[in-house]
Amino acid sequence: MRTGTIAKIAEGYLKKEIATVLGISNTTVVTHVAHIYEKLNVRNVPAAVSKGYRTGIFAPGNTD
Repeated sequence: MRTGTIAKIAEGYLKKEIATVLGISNTTVVTHVAHIYEKLNVRNVPAAVSKGYRTGIFAPGNTD
């Protein structure tokens, strides 16, 4: 589910929108994002998305 969360962030979704699309609570999205930041050792969305692409979590244009 965290991979889906970061993929939606990369697509430009807001946390509230991610919660709706993935069928989870906004609090869960916030928790996922915090864990993503911690695992990737980043502090913000652009850094997380960039590192996600560089580490192969997902490929540009293929965030499904």
